[in-house]
Amino acid sequence: MQILSPHYSDRGTPQFADGSNVQRYPSDTTRGIDARMTVSSTSSASFVLTPPDDKPLTTGVYRLVGQQPYGAKVPTLAINGEYIHGEFDIVDIASDPTNGTITRFDGIVPGVGEFRFGEDTAGSVVFGARNIVFAKTFIGLPKTVQVETVHNTGSAPVALGAPAVSGVNAASFSISGSTCTATLAPGAACTFKVGFAPKTPGPATAAVSMKVGAATRSVPLTGSAFLGTTGITSSGKGIVDNGKTTKVTGANTAMTVASGADGWTFNADRLDGSGSALNIRLTTPDKRPFPVGTTKTTVSGDYSLVDTVDSSSCDSDGTVTVKQFRLDPVTGLPDTVDMSWVQYCNNGEKLPQTGTLQWQARADVTAPAAPTSVAVSATTPRKVTWKASASKDAKSVVARLVQGSGTNASPQSGTPLTVTGTSAAVPSVPTGQQYTVALFAVDATGNVSKAATARFGTTPVTVMAPGRPTITSTTNGTGSVTVSFTPPSSDGGLPITSYVLSTTYGSYRVSGTSSPLTLTGLPAGNNTVRVTAVNAAGSGTPSYAVAISPA
Repeated sequence: MQILSPHYSDRGTPQFADGSNVQRYPSDTTRGIDARMTVSSTSSASFVLTPPDDKPLTTGVYRLVGQQPYGAKVPTLAINGEYIHGEFDIVDIASDPTNGTITRFDGIVPGVGEFRFGEDTAGSVVFGARNIVFAKTFIGLPKTVQVETVHNTGSAPVALGAPAVSGVNAASFSISGSTCTATLAPGAACTFKVGFAPKTPGPATAAVSMKVGAATRSVPLTGSAFLGTTGITSSGKGIVDNGKTTKVTGANTAMTVASGADGWTFNADRLDGSGSALNIRLTTPDKRPFPVGTTKTTVSGDYSLVDTVDSSSCDSDGTVTVKQFRLDPVTGLPDTVDMSWVQYCNNGEKLPQTGTLQWQARADVTAPAAPTSVAVSATTPRKVTWKASASKDAKSVVARLVQGSGTNASPQSGTPLTVTGTSAAVPSVPTGQQYTVALFAVDATGNVSKAATARFGTTPVTVMAPGRPTITSTTNGTGSVTVSFTPPSSDGGLPITSYVLSTTYGSYRVSGTSSPLTLTGLPAGNNTVRVTAVNAAGSGTPSYAVAISPA
């Protein structure tokens, strides 16, 4: 594990653990992964990944939505007790087709770090991160930093070289603060910092290389910069602005956009940690984009705007004039916004509050056409080839190797491939898995095309515990109940070996291989029962509880 802690109490603190300092509890496709790490004598960490409801844990690019009490459609991930939102990439996973036990795993949260097991050779020099992926940031902000740990788990000293960055966007990355010397003793570890400060808009890739003994080890670096112009201004003589003009940009504040129940909030936090400088809350019907042109806004109407300056705001009515308002089709968040407004607080002061909001505002919002005729050679060493984008403004291609079908793949997913003209070498990969090469054309503005993909390999067999049975009837008896049920719609890919009938209150249970099942020895009174199907991967989702009343 190599992360920057996401927990509010120690956010950004580097944490590394490997070997016996990582304890795994469940690690299977049904229950997911629960790992606890000892970082130091005074520090610990945790990684808890839960699959979607009634689906196995599989490779893929997911957009996490935090805690999901029920009906989870995507995995749920908590690191150090903090639920993760945003992109999460399972870049590698393998499981036992006979029982669903996960034998190999590698997952990455951009800007947080990486957790993996079953990927490294015992007795070797271990790099804490095998892929370093930075969160998307703005050009002009101070560099964001992640820490790389080099740990000699072997029994002999190892010669080290100095870490160095190379690649297409090497200028956007930097190395600093290295504690690594010419020799790394057995059991010892050293660290260095990798910084990211983008020079150009759009995706950025490079690699940090380091001599380890006679070999050179390379860790891919991935980042991305927001496009266009981003900023907020607010002016007025009323209670919100107090006669001042406040102006923030993506280069002098930490600007974010978040989704709410009926709209979005754009926020600009000061870089010194003293709180929000400006905050704009927008409301639209069904979270549709603001229409281009001038729209009336009211406190309780379909469209509203609340401008908050230094925590001061008011309910207001007015107008909004929109030049651009486009939503990202994947996230549903605003992708491009260029708008201005005039608002009047509903306190009778009749003083106009004016302002502007730009989020990735730019003249060119058209993505280039994707590359075409993507093909991966059938034999190793593999090579991917393609035809260049037909768009005249396409200036480069980003190539990523993604395990699985490549659904939802982005220019930050998986691992980067080194592009040479209209081809790229594909590294050797484990057998028994499906892989996708995803290609993206990028134009001078930083707009990215849709993915052009080609797949190779074999889709693995992934099994899990059975689904939910359905209780169809109950018959109460003296100290007993007989329950009939139908099997679950999914057996999880393995034969169901038994069913367990149990009570919700009290430890009463019986098992059998088919319906019906009879539970005896029950006390008189009200209770509820559930039926659970079992296969080699474990116990499945219990049926919905049904009331019983044995005599």
